[in-house]
Amino acid sequence: MNVKPYFSRKNLIAVAISGIYSFILLFVGMCLDAGSAFMNKNNPIALLAKGLGFEQIVAGVTGFITLALVAIYIVLFTVMFIYERNFALRNNMKPTSWKIILTQIGTFVLCVLLSLGLGFLIQIPIKDASIPNTWTYVWQSFVLALILFIVLSLFVVAILMLIINFRNVDKPYRFFDKKNMPEFEEEEESQDADVIASFDVKGQVNPPLNTASTDERGVTTTKVEIEELSDREKVFPSLSTIDVKYEGFAIDKVETDDLSLEEICVKFRNYLASKEHLYFDIDTIRVFVSGFAASHFMILEGLSGTGKSSLPRYFAKFVSGKALFVPVQATWRDKTNLLGYFNDFSKTYTETEFLIGLYEANYNPDQINIFVLDEMNISRVEYYFADLLSTLEYPTDEWKLKIMQLPFGFVPPAQLNDGYVSINENSYFIGTANKDDSTFSITDKVYDRAITIDFDNRNDPFEVKEDQGPIKLSVSKLKELFELAKANKANIMTKEDFAKFNKITEYIYEEFDLTFGNRILNQIEVLVPTFIACGGKKEDVLDFLLTRKVITKLDGRFEEYVKPALINLRKLIEKTYGAGVFKKSEKAINSLIRKL
Repeated sequence: MNVKPYFSRKNLIAVAISGIYSFILLFVGMCLDAGSAFMNKNNPIALLAKGLGFEQIVAGVTGFITLALVAIYIVLFTVMFIYERNFALRNNMKPTSWKIILTQIGTFVLCVLLSLGLGFLIQIPIKDASIPNTWTYVWQSFVLALILFIVLSLFVVAILMLIINFRNVDKPYRFFDKKNMPEFEEEEESQDADVIASFDVKGQVNPPLNTASTDERGVTTTKVEIEELSDREKVFPSLSTIDVKYEGFAIDKVETDDLSLEEICVKFRNYLASKEHLYFDIDTIRVFVSGFAASHFMILEGLSGTGKSSLPRYFAKFVSGKALFVPVQATWRDKTNLLGYFNDFSKTYTETEFLIGLYEANYNPDQINIFVLDEMNISRVEYYFADLLSTLEYPTDEWKLKIMQLPFGFVPPAQLNDGYVSINENSYFIGTANKDDSTFSITDKVYDRAITIDFDNRNDPFEVKEDQGPIKLSVSKLKELFELAKANKANIMTKEDFAKFNKITEYIYEEFDLTFGNRILNQIEVLVPTFIACGGKKEDVLDFLLTRKVITKLDGRFEEYVKPALINLRKLIEKTYGAGVFKKSEKAINSLIRKL
């Protein structure tokens, strides 16, 4: 059993404290045993018990073993109590629900019965006075150990307070009330005054407020009034609530079904048809699923009402994942519309649903999270989405977005390291884009980074004989399937495949000055094997990539050479792969020729 998801450092501290108390309990028991050969009868613990009016008892070996069983079950109960509480949190149950409370009460009763019951059993044959003596010995030891534990705890706390405050005697005390911080004079050259400051909407540091005063000697000094942020629960209320929900530890694994990529595609298509009455071409489903392997950013483009928004919504539902829909507004100009901003007046951070979703995804890294930017081209994508697009180009361990510059001494939410929110690999971003006069065109640099799927028309309904329900699919399982597909030599692009495809790309470069960059080539190497593992053909996915990555970029070019060059490109494709093989490319070329 993997206990990592169930025990945090705070939990282990609690277990350690119960262990310390158990050792104290055994030590006190040895001191109270009037017949002990290891302790003097007039030891300080025995004298304290005598002063409290406790009865002197000869416990013997059986009595001490009973006490040892009690000590062991105290630690065991602490472990089980924490496990049951965290199990409830992991499975979206309230720790204060009657079911959990009754379970914990049952665990407590069981531990008491087992510890005392086993202790009494070892005394067989039982004498008249043995059980009462053992019971008195156990409870007296328990009470005295508790008193000694409290006294020692207070002593340790006092020593720690002395050490900590002695080391920080020249620093301001701000544990309970940060508003009552003293003012620092500039003569003291305090570094805190240079760092602690408030923030404006864009996250920039504002200079501290300076006030000048003259003392009775006529010397003018400048005092810096420091405005500190409040507790993180006030600055980041929603993110702090998520910390409390997960108690600071991530869910390690989620349940998943053992399916192949092809089975997932077929089941998803049938699920859409039977449950949601949505009908998609199987190759569209294959590109959609395999697209997650090639890029964490996908664009679903086409006419309104063709199922662009429904596809990611129901895929998240189908695989037991999460989908967050973010309606893009025409007024969006920068990343603050997605990630929020710090309000300089209220001294709180304006959290967005997008930020909250990104943050919570770090606590459940094995669950598929899909962020849908609905009608993403109603504003310019390069304005509000630029930072995230650039970040996704980095290695995965550098997928971080700057939220704000944190002031010195401020303790942020647990997953907001140094003011950055991490983008977990379980997060996928899908933008839906309409093609009409109310939207902006999407630039080539955005298209190149994304896997783009066209929704030109509705597909004909079809009948599904078997009732298809949702499945359970984890990120780790999906990544494993992608890796298996890429490792299958029958699926990958061979030298001969690249040679055939390069004839077409080289012609496009010579005639239209358009080239396949390294980013697109990397997408080809990933998308081709995963698409084939989904049940598709190599020529179909190459046809899709050629259409979306190159031919669509020729739309809007009306030079004289374009039309004959397009006709020759169509002939070259038919000569290389055969007529009717690259259907999407031929359709796109014919559409461009008709416009010229």
